[in-house]
Amino acid sequence: MSASYLVVTDLDGTLLDHHSYSWQPASEALDLLKARNIPLVLCSSKTAAEMQALREALKLDAPFIVENGAAIYLPDEQGNTEIVDFGKNRSDFLPLLERIRSTGDYRFTGFSDMNVTDVMAATGLEESAAVNALQRQFTEPVLWQDTPANRDRFVQQVRKSGLDAVQGGRFLHVSTGCDKGRAVDWLRGWYAKTYGHSPEVIALGDSDNDVSMLESADLPVLVKSPVKAYPQVRNSNTYRTRGTGPAGWNEAIMKIIENQDRK
Repeated sequence: MSASYLVVTDLDGTLLDHHSYSWQPASEALDLLKARNIPLVLCSSKTAAEMQALREALKLDAPFIVENGAAIYLPDEQGNTEIVDFGKNRSDFLPLLERIRSTGDYRFTGFSDMNVTDVMAATGLEESAAVNALQRQFTEPVLWQDTPANRDRFVQQVRKSGLDAVQGGRFLHVSTGCDKGRAVDWLRGWYAKTYGHSPEVIALGDSDNDVSMLESADLPVLVKSPVKAYPQVRNSNTYRTRGTGPAGWNEAIMKIIENQDRK
């Protein structure tokens, strides 16, 4: 690995285009990271099954963080994978979520209500990707179909019940309180223990569920979204891209590496 950096990235709307899920506009920066031997850690609301398919396509071997920080997968050179989890199993809290929905008369559709066709319609994913998206262990994505005021009331009620809800690119993600920032902090410590030094973390994201990750990073990057405003990040070192999605991702990585080369 590189002696200096660890790049941690969100996927949908960040490394992957919000509409097409393409990473091609980021190819130049992806190639640069490989050439510099800088680890690229995927950190997304996506499931492990979704991540595995993408990691194979991008030829990545670094650890990866699934379902908004609920678990970290640590693959080794022998093909084994250690899993460090921070969240409770999704099946444990789905009954509570259903009670909150019925007592509050909220209108939403969760992944537990959907089949493969429903997920394809809601996300634009192809069938195989939608099958992988349904393989959830720790989180329940919710497609909100009610008023903004009821959404705020729902989030408050969810949090009072001991769960959490955070907005992603398309869905409101309900979990037992895990977040990307906590997972990134743990992984930074793992790299320090494993390799004898703590790398400087470059983190890239575009949504509210990325804020904890961005605020824990040394070099946070807010990637411009084509569908929403930047989330609020309390870090004066934050870089905001001009380009959207993977084009903005490419812009930021190339600029950061170029600036570091000048030092």
